[in-house]
Amino acid sequence: MLRIASCTAIAFGLMAGTSLAADLPQPVQPSQPEISYETPATFSAYDWSGAYIGANAGWGFLGADGKSGASGALDDDQNGVTAGVHAGYNFMVAPSVVLGAEADIQYNDLEEKSAGVELQSDWNATVRARAGYALDRTLVYGTGGAAFKDLTAKSSAGKDDTIAIGYVVGAGVEHAVTDTLTARLEYLYQDFGDQKFDFGGNTEKTKIDENLVRAGVSMKF
Repeated sequence: MLRIASCTAIAFGLMAGTSLAADLPQPVQPSQPEISYETPATFSAYDWSGAYIGANAGWGFLGADGKSGASGALDDDQNGVTAGVHAGYNFMVAPSVVLGAEADIQYNDLEEKSAGVELQSDWNATVRARAGYALDRTLVYGTGGAAFKDLTAKSSAGKDDTIAIGYVVGAGVEHAVTDTLTARLEYLYQDFGDQKFDFGGNTEKTKIDENLVRAGVSMKF
């Protein structure tokens, strides 16, 4: 009988202890921050807008197509080194659309002598508009405008020179190497139409055009 009473007392004691433990304040678990999987990724595209200056070098291919019997260098092709400087300004009119204007002047190493007639050019310049599509740090563009070129013709009968005015069209690709330095590869076609040269009262006429391939670097401000 005593043993049964002891067991009963122990059972009641355990129940009471469990009840008291349930009534005690429970420790507060720290809340875990919610993880969001909808945060948009940020992307900073290259800004092509602003002024720039640069230098370029390449190779020019001058074509002379003699008219009305013109011969010698006035009816011959020649080629040579060109090098110069350029400057311009770009506007980003849309996230990927770039419009701008550019001017350049080149030194030409172009001189050809044939059949007693010589034709040479010392410089060439253009004023052009540019329009391109930007793929972040790479710009693909087209360009066009006015072209200017000095031409000097010589023969045994005399010498004549002129500044030819024509048009220029072309295309290129430019890449931003750093935030301020860009590198480019460009092709230009220039057409100066028919040019006349007077040699002691005798007029010679030739059609002049030029293909120019050049590479360059620019510093952006």
